[in-house]
Amino acid sequence: MIKKYKIRNTPVLKVEELPPVTATALKNTTADVLDQVAAMGAVAVTRHDKPRAVLLSVEQFEQLTGGADDWLADLHEEYQGVLEKMQAPEQKAAAMRAFNATPEELGKAAVAAAMRKTKRAK
Repeated sequence: MIKKYKIRNTPVLKVEELPPVTATALKNTTADVLDQVAAMGAVAVTRHDKPRAVLLSVEQFEQLTGGADDWLADLHEEYQGVLEKMQAPEQKAAAMRAFNATPEELGKAAVAAAMRKTKRAK
């Protein structure tokens, strides 16, 4: 069974596309910069015309770090479950049989798998 994960369709921001704010402006007019961050979602803090940091709004931060629908945590949990199953003794033994199989044995297994797939498709 394939599980579908809900991934937010938020636009991908690039540092170069963010409105720049100089470090000096941030230091001297913090409240104004915070208002700009709240309105824009993020700004790039620059020093000597090079981006040095990104200041995010609370909303942007929460979107990046997850929340109630934290699909990345769900995916990680599923991955851990699959990994644990793969580490079971019977799975390790099956992997060793596959690695040690002769070309003839691999060919027979491939044909058998193709036959099973064909039968399921009908």
